Amino acid sequence: MSKIRDFVEDQFLIEFDDTFPPDTDLFKAGVMDSFGYIQMIRFLESEFGITFSEAEMTGDVLVSLAQVESVVASKIAATRVA
Repeated sequence: MSKIRDFVEDQFLIEFDDTFPPDTDLFKAGVMDSFGYIQMIRFLESEFGITFSEAEMTGDVLVSLAQVESVVASKIAATRVA
């Protein structure tokens, strides 16, 4: 999951630490906008060979690093089982 953290920190010029924890809502914090969100989704899909449904992309599922890592881990685990 360090690839995801590295991507988000590099792409959005932030650093997760005690003052900016991984569960911070990136939209509400003004870090990510819709264009950045699409870039992140494309990165995740190409890097991990997964896809996101419209419901996942339009819900509040992928708004923090912690949520993104959790969803990606679940999707990777699901593809290994299938």
